[in-house]
Amino acid sequence: MARGARMSDKPAPIMPRSAQLLGYGGVIPFVGTSVVIWTMWPSEMGQTALQAQLVYAAIILSFLGGIRWGSVMQRLGHFKRRAPEGLARELSLSVVPPVVAWTTLFGPAEAALVVFFLFFVAQAISDFRAVRSGEAPDWYQPLRLQLTFFVCAALIASLVRLVIA
Repeated sequence: MARGARMSDKPAPIMPRSAQLLGYGGVIPFVGTSVVIWTMWPSEMGQTALQAQLVYAAIILSFLGGIRWGSVMQRLGHFKRRAPEGLARELSLSVVPPVVAWTTLFGPAEAALVVFFLFFVAQAISDFRAVRSGEAPDWYQPLRLQLTFFVCAALIASLVRLVIA
């Protein structure tokens, strides 16, 4: 073994192929709209691509919030008399990203791209914590890391194009 290398107690998680394919399929609209924005800005097609990217980002953040809601319901949603402590807080945290995302669409595009970037990073960090706590499967973290990287790169690329236009 190379000096400084450590053996892991756990083997690398096996990521379901369907999750990879569907996840990367969900990245295609981000990358595709960024390409159109870069090549056709500020034409009408470039502006349409920007609007599509922003709306799609809000949809995906809503989807990720729904995943969190489902995870919370699975973990804390079974009770007979009184809701467990933390349920309201956890459910609220699942609603914040979509509410902010959809509200952000009413502001300037540059600000929306920054907010979406920050929320995708924050959602990934939250998902990493869910993996560490056992609320999400081990394969979810590397998948979310990869998907978040490409989504954030596409958002930043679009922002850069708008700024240099």
